[in-house]
Amino acid sequence: MNKQFLIVLLAASLGLMACQTSSKTEASNSDATATTSPAVAPKPTETRGPEWQEQAKSMASTSVEWASKEFNYGSVPTGTTVTHQFRFTNTGSEPLVLTRVKPSCGCTTPTYSQEPIAPGADGFIDVAFNTTGKQGIQNKTVTVSGNFDGNITQILRITGEVTAAEAQ
Repeated sequence: MNKQFLIVLLAASLGLMACQTSSKTEASNSDATATTSPAVAPKPTETRGPEWQEQAKSMASTSVEWASKEFNYGSVPTGTTVTHQFRFTNTGSEPLVLTRVKPSCGCTTPTYSQEPIAPGADGFIDVAFNTTGKQGIQNKTVTVSGNFDGNITQILRITGEVTAAEAQ
């Protein structure tokens, strides 16, 4: 088997195991709305490889403004996939490149703008949280790295409560 495939498979397995045990009791409010659907998450976008990480270090930094860095989906039954799009604007004078978008566990899947974001242009990070097997208050994060001013990582947060599935 391909060595890279085995590494990805192992990382995915570990992420799913960590996801099954992670749940925090924090919640936050947001004016955004949630989209709920059966438990089918979009295919994740891979974190860029080491060559992008190195290239970002040599790139001029730029600033970013987020529409919101937190989203509270309220209360949903277990088995629902909650999705939210985090929007941002490159407010600096250099192109913005996202080099790493890492969820806190395997039940949270991000997809994001792959091309450099020009100054003044908008980008996105779509986050899907699969609530299957979860109950109670949930707090999931996505850590975003790029050529941000001060080399600061950005933390996006998706929170809410997962209730028992309704009997049919």
